Amino acid sequence: MLTKPYMLILALSLLLIQSSAVAQSCQSQRVRLQMLGTGGPELLNERASTGYLIWLDDKARLIVDAGPGSLQRFKQSGAKYENIRAIFFTHFHVDHSADLAAYVKGGFFSGRNVNLPLYGPSGDTFILSADNFVKKLFSATEGVYPYLNPTIDPQASSEYKLQPHTIQWSYSELDTKEIYKDDDFRVASVSVHHGPFPALAYRVEVAGCVISFTGDMSGRLNTMPDLAQDSDLLVAHNAIPEDATGVPQLLHMKPGAIGKIAGEAKVKKLLLTHMMERSIDRQDETVTLIRNNYQGPILFPRDLESFHP
Repeated sequence: MLTKPYMLILALSLLLIQSSAVAQSCQSQRVRLQMLGTGGPELLNERASTGYLIWLDDKARLIVDAGPGSLQRFKQSGAKYENIRAIFFTHFHVDHSADLAAYVKGGFFSGRNVNLPLYGPSGDTFILSADNFVKKLFSATEGVYPYLNPTIDPQASSEYKLQPHTIQWSYSELDTKEIYKDDDFRVASVSVHHGPFPALAYRVEVAGCVISFTGDMSGRLNTMPDLAQDSDLLVAHNAIPEDATGVPQLLHMKPGAIGKIAGEAKVKKLLLTHMMERSIDRQDETVTLIRNNYQGPILFPRDLESFHP
């Protein structure tokens, strides 16, 4: 028979375990993922190119990608630029990054007065790193928009500064890395295969919830299942059908690969975006192929739709 001291210790231990479990559970109503752009690079329809917005307690806090048209959706969402804590780029193709300069310019007419961290992968022959992408846009001597140089020049007067951070991309160093943390958010990244172009996937943890983003990837490095493990929401790019060949299947996941990732990672809800002409009219087929490995909810969001984890 347990004595009273031991019973008290046991009761306290159980209480701590229960409290920990509650603390780690997803506070779904506090968190919202909004689609700023669900299209790809094509002049396809009314969809903006890739962009996502994460809200916490009714304030927009993180941006993931800034493709053409996504800034207009940002305005329509009612988000405030001054509330954004960081921007994350999966890679620097036009359909994921072209609106950055417009965000920066528009930011001068907002109430923003704190610096803005920006994250993205390293570069190579075909594409710039995060640091060089920002430099090429806003350099005083070589920039596309040299008049916006005060946003990166530490000696110049500006309401706020961009703070670019380059995350090393690699074919061989495939560990998940924590790249950002504040009082509410933890963001981790991992290298993914997007043909010859350095690209990252992201995992965002907030209020006990997990939202993961594949970005553009073929799945060949097999890093996504670990990164997205037990995600409440997984945003996966459905740019090609199962019968795609040639270059497209070296750049993007087929539906069967998406299903394997979602199933292996045990994600709770799968959101398919980055729709292109070759995939947008084959949604029934896509769902059938994904169902071979994943039985959870599968949704095809439109621009400005929101989802709680």
